[in-house]
Amino acid sequence: MRFISAGAAGLLAATCLIATPALAQQGERLIQVRPPTAERAPSPHQLELSRRYLELMLTDQFEGVIHEMLGEEMANDQSMQGLPDADRRFIVSLTAELTADMVPAMINEMVPVFATVFTEPELEAMVGFFDTPMGREIARKSMAVMPEANRAVMAVLPQMLEKMATRMCQHYGCTPAELQALRRDMRAGAGLTDDAVPSPAPSRSK
Repeated sequence: MRFISAGAAGLLAATCLIATPALAQQGERLIQVRPPTAERAPSPHQLELSRRYLELMLTDQFEGVIHEMLGEEMANDQSMQGLPDADRRFIVSLTAELTADMVPAMINEMVPVFATVFTEPELEAMVGFFDTPMGREIARKSMAVMPEANRAVMAVLPQMLEKMATRMCQHYGCTPAELQALRRDMRAGAGLTDDAVPSPAPSRSK
C-alpha cells in the first residue's frame, strides 16, 4: 500500500507541476505521441521549426526559475531539513546549474517529438508569433510566472492528496489507522510536511 501511495502522490505532484502557463501553450487536449516512422517522418523544415520554437520558449531565465523552484521545494522537503544552510544552497545551485546545462540536450530530444505532433503550418504559426517582440515577452513572462504557479499548485495539492487517500481507502478497505498512514506516505511522496495532516471528516447524521 505504501508503494502504491508514494507512486500515486509522486505522479500527481509531477502532473500538477507540469501544468504551468509555460506549457499550457501546447494545447488543451491530450495527444498520443507516437515515435516517427519512415512513412510519417517529420520534414527537415518541421525539425528546424521545432528547434526554433523550443529555443524561443526556453528563455535565458530558465536557470533562475529552476533555482527558485528548487529552493522552495527543498525548504519543504523534510529529508533536507537537517542539512546546514551552506550545503542546501550548494545543492540547489548545483542542481539548477546542471539542469540549465542540460537544456541543449533536452531540446535535441524534444525536437523530433514536437516535429511529429505539430504540422508544418502550425509550427510556422508558433514560431511566427513567439519570434515577435510580443511573443518573446509572453514567453519571458510565462517562464517568470512558473515559481508563483508552482506555489499555487502546491497550495491545493494537500486537498487533492486527501481526496486521493480517501478514495483509495474506500477502494481497498482501509482501517482509520491505515488511512492516516496513507495520508502521511502520500504527503511525504509529494515532498509536503506532515504537520497538518487532516483528520477524517466526521460522518453526518441523517
